[in-house]
Amino acid sequence: MRLILIALAASAAPMALLAQETPDAARCEGLRGLAIAPEKIGLPSGGADVATAVMRSEPVTYCEVKGAIDPVDPEAPDINFQVNLPYDWNRKGLHYGGGGYNGALVTGLDPVKFNPEDAATPVERGYATWGSDSGHQSSGLDGRFLLNDEALRNYGGEQLKKTYDVAMTVIAAFYEGAAPEQVYFQGSSQGGHEAMIAVERWPNDYDGAIVIHPANPFVGLQLSGIRAAQAFYQPGAYLSPADVERLNAAVMERCDALDGAEDGLVSNIAGCQSVFDIETLRCENGAPVEGQCFGDAQIAALEVLASRTETPPLQGGAEGFSEWPIYLGADLYGLWGMGSSPEPSNPPTPVENFGLAVLADPLIRYAILQDEEAETLSFDPTQHAARITEVSEKLDAVSADLSPFVEQGGKILLMHGITDFAIPYGNTVDWYERVVAEHGEEEVRDLMRFWLVPGFGHGSGAFQMRWNSLEALEAWVEEGTPPEGLISTDAATETAGRSRPMCEYPAFARMRDGADDPDSADSFDCVVE
Repeated sequence: MRLILIALAASAAPMALLAQETPDAARCEGLRGLAIAPEKIGLPSGGADVATAVMRSEPVTYCEVKGAIDPVDPEAPDINFQVNLPYDWNRKGLHYGGGGYNGALVTGLDPVKFNPEDAATPVERGYATWGSDSGHQSSGLDGRFLLNDEALRNYGGEQLKKTYDVAMTVIAAFYEGAAPEQVYFQGSSQGGHEAMIAVERWPNDYDGAIVIHPANPFVGLQLSGIRAAQAFYQPGAYLSPADVERLNAAVMERCDALDGAEDGLVSNIAGCQSVFDIETLRCENGAPVEGQCFGDAQIAALEVLASRTETPPLQGGAEGFSEWPIYLGADLYGLWGMGSSPEPSNPPTPVENFGLAVLADPLIRYAILQDEEAETLSFDPTQHAARITEVSEKLDAVSADLSPFVEQGGKILLMHGITDFAIPYGNTVDWYERVVAEHGEEEVRDLMRFWLVPGFGHGSGAFQMRWNSLEALEAWVEEGTPPEGLISTDAATETAGRSRPMCEYPAFARMRDGADDPDSADSFDCVVE
């Protein structure tokens, strides 16, 4: 009734038009019990059912649809999904990716990741949105679902196609047979990995994707993480918080000003790599002095992080995994950092133990070794090469050949924070350069734009960037306007509001001679050295 009164007060339109604009709860509730046959879903499943369909009035009027996709294997979990259908639909769809090992329902109601805090959510803008729990129900880093092959394959991407097809069926049922004119994917971390899976495996389903610090190849990431953990759990190798402070302070002393601004950000990666030498921090007798200099065992472990990890063959022709940004001011605090204890547990636990061991353990324990009692800190990948390759084929999507997505005009916005210590930016650089080698610079520039963000970690860091990624993707896909000259703003508490140009890789932002405002993007140029 409230909506009708508002409409009457605002307009003298005919009653027929008002009735058409008034949300009809019955239209939404009529979806409850909708059965979707297995043949409507592009991968093997037991079909899907809508359990609830409820009209919501906040933040806008939309129909919230929840249900489940049944497995083929009765021992496998369902895929729980949610689809949101605005009454004032803009004829677009947005698929949301998950995070970590998933297991919780992605509602599709959140803001686009790292968009400005005052930006309207996609549902508020009229998008039909959807997400899932990826085909298992668990919390945190519980990886036991990986023991079931169908659940493993769902987590590795099959749930994306199944959820997409269900969403299209629900959309058609609600909007009287209509389909979205554009469909986008947005995700960060595991969701960024899922965005890459989507455009590689089902390129015709999507017009564009926002890919942020992708955890891809996921298998290579965890092999690198467990190698680093094994190094830091050697006697004398652990870094205390004071040691981390000393390392990052030394990096900043040598590298901060290389971009013309002493702002707590390392922008000139190549310059920093050429001038910073960990040997200058080695203690004279090889024994550590906490917070002052590093012992031999500590430096040996740091050098493991600073080097590539060799791996068995991975999906898409990938080999090995990149180094970590340990000498670029890496974000080594909190869950993903060194942990509060130098003594590991089995399984490793968040906060107390080294974050990379915590992240790697579920995949190695359950997907590769398939042994709940495994001691993952003694894991030797050379003894399990065939299984590693098999799991990578199910989980990863790092092929350099994106021809089908190129041919249908798809667009990708790719971004990674330089100080990310959950997923190293170098791995994204590796994939991007392989794509350039496959397609050529001109074709890639028409497909994808790639930015590295100084000081940005896995959502934290010295520069907590915000950008209008969805608007930029829309302009490129729908209007042919490439995402050039973008600006990112900082949401970190102490430096909120400062801005930087988003420089396309391999360029970085350097403060111009004579510029006097280090907090303004206008003071910087994008340069390549």
